[in-house]
Amino acid sequence: MVSVGERPATTIAPQALAFMNNPHVRSWAQALGKQLLPAAEKSTADAVKQGYLIAVAREPDANELAATTAFIDHQTASYTAAGKADARALALADFAQVLFSLNEFIYVD
Repeated sequence: MVSVGERPATTIAPQALAFMNNPHVRSWAQALGKQLLPAAEKSTADAVKQGYLIAVAREPDANELAATTAFIDHQTASYTAAGKADARALALADFAQVLFSLNEFIYVD
């Protein structure tokens, strides 16, 4: 039994689920989603780029841009079909919550 002064970085399922379902995290995601709305009026890609810059201080690569643009558009369509008046804002909040769950957002290198 030797003391170790450093804890290895791990994420276990309960930690990730607690972070995803935390009401504070969701409210922060909604706030970021509202902040991204003006960029989303230009294009979904502009909102994605701005979201990445705010959350992780870099632009998304081509694959991230394509995947997240498709995700936001799909979420917007889903919320619209469900009759939500603020479908775009809800979809952007979902995107922000995904950004908050990225390892590079959670862990500082």
